[in-house]
Amino acid sequence: MNEVASTIVIALGTGLAGSFGGWIFGRKRQNIENIDMALETWQKVVDSLEKRVDTLLTKVDALSKENDELKEEIAKLRDEIALHAKRNKKIEQLEKTIAKYEKLLTDNGIDF
Repeated sequence: MNEVASTIVIALGTGLAGSFGGWIFGRKRQNIENIDMALETWQKVVDSLEKRVDTLLTKVDALSKENDELKEEIAKLRDEIALHAKRNKKIEQLEKTIAKYEKLLTDNGIDF
Protein backbone atom coordinates (compact mmCIF):
# COMPACT_ATOMS: atom_id res chain seq x y z
CA MET A 1 0.00 0.00 0.00
CA ASN A 2 1.10 3.46 -0.50
CA GLU A 3 1.44 6.11 2.13
CA VAL A 4 -1.85 7.81 1.42
CA ALA A 5 -3.78 4.55 1.63
CA SER A 6 -2.04 3.50 4.83
CA THR A 7 -2.73 6.96 6.33
CA ILE A 8 -6.40 6.64 5.38
CA VAL A 9 -6.59 3.12 6.82
CA ILE A 10 -4.88 4.26 10.04
CA ALA A 11 -7.18 7.30 10.33
CA LEU A 12 -10.23 5.17 9.57
CA GLY A 13 -9.12 2.51 12.11
CA THR A 14 -8.43 5.13 14.72
CA GLY A 15 -11.80 6.75 14.11
CA LEU A 16 -13.62 3.44 14.32
CA ALA A 17 -11.72 2.44 17.47
CA GLY A 18 -12.49 5.82 19.04
CA SER A 19 -16.15 5.60 18.10
CA PHE A 20 -16.38 2.06 19.43
CA GLY A 21 -14.61 3.02 22.67
CA GLY A 22 -16.87 6.06 23.10
CA TRP A 23 -19.94 3.94 22.51
CA ILE A 24 -18.79 1.31 25.04
CA PHE A 25 -17.85 3.81 27.76
CA GLY A 26 -20.90 5.96 27.04
CA ARG A 27 -23.09 2.93 27.33
CA LYS A 28 -21.56 2.02 30.70
CA ARG A 29 -22.11 5.58 31.92
CA GLN A 30 -25.68 5.43 30.66
CA ASN A 31 -26.22 2.13 32.50
CA ILE A 32 -24.80 3.67 35.67
CA GLU A 33 -27.19 6.62 35.30
CA ASN A 34 -30.08 4.23 34.78
CA ILE A 35 -29.04 2.27 37.87
CA ASP A 36 -28.82 5.52 39.88
CA MET A 37 -32.29 6.55 38.71
CA ALA A 38 -33.64 3.11 39.60
CA LEU A 39 -32.03 3.32 43.05
CA GLU A 40 -33.54 6.77 43.65
CA THR A 41 -36.96 5.50 42.60
CA TRP A 42 -36.60 2.44 44.79
CA GLN A 43 -35.55 4.62 47.76
CA LYS A 44 -38.61 6.84 47.25
CA VAL A 45 -40.84 3.76 47.25
CA VAL A 46 -39.16 2.44 50.40
CA ASP A 47 -39.53 5.82 52.15
CA SER A 48 -43.20 5.99 51.18
CA LEU A 49 -43.81 2.47 52.46
CA GLU A 50 -42.01 3.25 55.73
CA LYS A 51 -44.29 6.25 56.26
CA ARG A 52 -47.35 4.12 55.57
CA VAL A 53 -46.15 1.38 57.92
CA ASP A 54 -45.50 3.95 60.66
CA THR A 55 -48.99 5.38 60.17
CA LEU A 56 -50.53 1.91 60.29
CA LEU A 57 -48.55 0.97 63.40
CA THR A 58 -49.77 4.14 65.11
CA LYS A 59 -53.35 3.26 64.20
CA VAL A 60 -52.85 -0.34 65.40
CA ASP A 61 -51.53 0.92 68.74
CA ALA A 62 -54.50 3.26 69.14
CA LEU A 63 -56.96 0.51 68.23
CA SER A 64 -55.27 -1.95 70.60
CA LYS A 65 -55.57 0.55 73.43
CA GLU A 66 -59.23 1.17 72.59
CA ASN A 67 -59.82 -2.59 72.40
CA ASP A 68 -58.29 -3.08 75.86
CA GLU A 69 -60.49 -0.30 77.28
CA LEU A 70 -63.58 -1.89 75.72
CA LYS A 71 -62.65 -5.29 77.17
CA GLU A 72 -62.43 -3.71 80.62
CA GLU A 73 -65.81 -2.06 80.13
CA ILE A 74 -67.34 -5.35 79.01
CA ALA A 75 -65.98 -7.08 82.12
CA LYS A 76 -67.51 -4.36 84.34
CA LEU A 77 -70.86 -4.66 82.56
CA ARG A 78 -70.84 -8.44 82.96
CA ASP A 79 -70.22 -7.99 86.68
CA GLU A 80 -73.13 -5.54 86.87
CA ILE A 81 -75.38 -7.95 84.98
CA ALA A 82 -74.45 -10.76 87.36
CA LEU A 83 -75.17 -8.49 90.33
CA HIS A 84 -78.56 -7.49 88.90
CA ALA A 85 -79.40 -11.12 88.15
CA LYS A 86 -78.56 -12.01 91.76
CA ARG A 87 -80.72 -9.14 93.04
CA ASN A 88 -83.60 -10.14 90.74
CA LYS A 89 -83.42 -13.70 92.00
CA LYS A 90 -83.53 -12.45 95.60
CA ILE A 91 -86.51 -10.20 94.74
CA GLU A 92 -88.34 -13.15 93.16
CA GLN A 93 -87.70 -15.24 96.28
CA LEU A 94 -89.01 -12.44 98.49
CA GLU A 95 -92.08 -11.98 96.27
CA LYS A 96 -92.82 -15.70 96.51
CA THR A 97 -92.44 -15.54 100.28
CA ILE A 98 -94.75 -12.51 100.46
CA ALA A 99 -97.29 -14.24 98.21
CA LYS A 100 -97.13 -17.30 100.45
CA TYR A 101 -97.75 -15.22 103.60
CA GLU A 102 -100.53 -13.26 101.90
CA LYS A 103 -102.20 -16.55 100.99
CA LEU A 104 -101.86 -17.76 104.57
CA LEU A 105 -103.35 -14.52 105.87
CA THR A 106 -106.17 -14.60 103.30
CA ASP A 107 -106.90 -18.29 104.01
CA ASN A 108 -107.16 -17.53 107.73
CA GLY A 109 -109.40 -14.50 107.16
CA ILE A 110 -106.89 -11.95 108.37
CA ASP A 111 -106.98 -8.54 106.68
CA PHE A 112 -103.70 -6.95 105.87
